[in-house]
Amino acid sequence: MLWGYTDYRGYRYTASRKVDDERYHGTRSIASKRMSLDHGRSVSPSDNGMIQVGQDELEVVLVQDFNDDDLARISRISQSASLGAPEEAQEKQETTDFLRGGLAMQSLEDFRIAFAVRGASRVLTHQLVRTRQAAFKQQSQRDCFYGNMPEFRMPESVWVNHGLREAWCNALSYIHDVYRQTIKEDIPYEDARYLLPEGTTNFILCEYSLRVFIDMYAYRGCVMFQDEYVWVARKMRELLVAAHPYLDPYIKISCEKVSKCTYQGTERVEGQCDFPWATEDNRTFKPTLYLGQV
Repeated sequence: MLWGYTDYRGYRYTASRKVDDERYHGTRSIASKRMSLDHGRSVSPSDNGMIQVGQDELEVVLVQDFNDDDLARISRISQSASLGAPEEAQEKQETTDFLRGGLAMQSLEDFRIAFAVRGASRVLTHQLVRTRQAAFKQQSQRDCFYGNMPEFRMPESVWVNHGLREAWCNALSYIHDVYRQTIKEDIPYEDARYLLPEGTTNFILCEYSLRVFIDMYAYRGCVMFQDEYVWVARKMRELLVAAHPYLDPYIKISCEKVSKCTYQGTERVEGQCDFPWATEDNRTFKPTLYLGQV
């Protein structure tokens, strides 16, 4: 007989194994981090019981930058490379010419930038890592005990709904209780983490080449994407442009370059985006069926 559990609603969960089958069928690591081996040394600094609403206390810091003189020198040389990079040709080149495009723009791949993002939900980090040509170092739920009351990020839409807010907090409290119980039973951190909600906050280091960042922002800076991602992408841009003001005209959402809506989703853009060109009849991608349309 398969194992089953009926919840308080009368809904039944059924397991994939029989009720008396308690053997290990897969691999397991005896040395996996758990409380008895770690002795509480690796605890998340965000064990604070905070519910962060929307983008409250979401922190982005530019932790690795490039030198303007290096960029200017490489840009001049790369632009004149086809002529053998003579000195007189290099003197005529400007860094802003380099940024306008062309084959020389590939040299932007040689300049690395990195942002530290603290307080990011797992919802956000799952999306950040989709930029394939970037590199990421993320706080581990496998190597780290997330604590008794891990910090949690709650969407604005839930916060303003008082009844739903209360229900979320109750669910969160119960999950944290069971998580603590799991850790006390000396279950490995890597197994206990299955229980943690995606709203649990964590730290992530995001490393891009300058070219990849420009491409990422052109796509993800659009307000039609998930609001936490948009906030972080725009904060990254703000910090980078503050350090290098000449980059301002070149780090743009793709629609800003053509004055047409370039969003490729099925949602309607009108009423969502403040750009004057964000109208359904001015989109480069026109869905055949809009979200919610029957």
